[in-house]
Amino acid sequence: MKTEQKNDDAHTASLRPVDDTSIGSFRSVLKNRSFLCLWLAQLLSQIVFNAANYGVIATVTAVTHSTVMVGFAIVSFTLPAVPFSLLAGVYVDYLNKRLVLWVSNALRAATSALIVLALLWNPHTVVPLFFLAFATSLITQFFAPAEASAIPLLVGKHELVPALSLFNITLTLAQALGFLVVGGLITALFPPLYLALGMLRLQVQSFDLLFALVAVIYVICTWLILAIPAQALQQKQHAEPAVLRSLGRQMWQIVRHDVGETWAYIGQDRRLMLALLRVSFIGILLLVIGELAGPFVVNVLHLPIQDLPIILAPAGLGLVLGGLLMPALTRRLGKDRTIALGGLCTAAGLILLPLGRFLWSRLALPATGLLVLVGAITCLLGIALDMVNIPAQTMMQEEAPEEERGRVFSFQSMLYNAGSIPVLLFAGVIADTLGIETVMYLLAAAVLGFRWWAARYARA
Repeated sequence: MKTEQKNDDAHTASLRPVDDTSIGSFRSVLKNRSFLCLWLAQLLSQIVFNAANYGVIATVTAVTHSTVMVGFAIVSFTLPAVPFSLLAGVYVDYLNKRLVLWVSNALRAATSALIVLALLWNPHTVVPLFFLAFATSLITQFFAPAEASAIPLLVGKHELVPALSLFNITLTLAQALGFLVVGGLITALFPPLYLALGMLRLQVQSFDLLFALVAVIYVICTWLILAIPAQALQQKQHAEPAVLRSLGRQMWQIVRHDVGETWAYIGQDRRLMLALLRVSFIGILLLVIGELAGPFVVNVLHLPIQDLPIILAPAGLGLVLGGLLMPALTRRLGKDRTIALGGLCTAAGLILLPLGRFLWSRLALPATGLLVLVGAITCLLGIALDMVNIPAQTMMQEEAPEEERGRVFSFQSMLYNAGSIPVLLFAGVIADTLGIETVMYLLAAAVLGFRWWAARYARA
């Protein structure tokens, strides 16, 4: 019996990260099989998540040609985070991370398949798309904090920095791959086709194929999570069945209590508070840019929606380059200076986009040159956004304690999504009434205003 117990202890110890004083690296964390499975699941799920977002935005733009309707589409997958992200963070801190991760991916595969069926049934309405995007986002509220909380369980403290850096780099890489390689190429390369099923003839659009691929990739992510041994994601805090029943009966009381504790902790740490606000602000800004991208291509540049990757490709390249450059840049400038410089460059890029298009049209220069100019500006804009987002996310990870990490991430998600809803709707109304380029000038002013407030708050 003692020998069996020792063997079990040795097996369990082999699944846990070794905490020594050596310096971790990308190679060392990728040798960790459990972390590798989680990282691959994150990479693939983020790619198809962004591809699905591209599909939603492109479909609504193609059907309605309205910036306000694109705003409603984005609201449909941001609204669930407002009431449910905090509750999800509470449950995630009690539930088994592995269970939450694989069930979330399986359910998102199901909702993606339902989107395909809805578009095949009636391709001229976007109402079912809004409801299914809402359901997918609701599921994601449980996936995101579980994934973030699982990273420290799989790596040692000496490997936490390279692990988080790898996740941040792949997050920006997934944004580019999702919008461009998966979303853009599929919609650009696959023309509509007719599918005959007996007496039934269906017109299959390229967006239908995109959502079908998204469903398949989510299934693969489910199997990757199941490949992680259950012992690898054991945690200090366990939930007995009675505790889970109590959570169901008294969820709002628990939410208020835990949120109060989280808010009290965040309020005592100005660096954590500022990092949280910066991540939320950049997230809202990215949503608004995503809202404007399709109508900008169709209504301002007068190109078909399938040409959206022509504008987004340089932005994705900038996000990838920014992710690769951030470790060296933050070491040289420091996180705070990198964030400040990134804010100024972001505002400059938002001003140059409409200003450059206006000057180009006044000079009656070739349209091809305008696309090159817009691409160069969006590439620099992607790098500038990374200069704010990645250091702020790193600071938030470093400041959040392990036992509160799920709640902190959920609180940030709630704040970001709650703030995005009125901003998206307001920006959509202004874009449809005063023009998309007017919204870009207002966004630049908002970035500069937030940069000025953050500097005063940090010095207080």
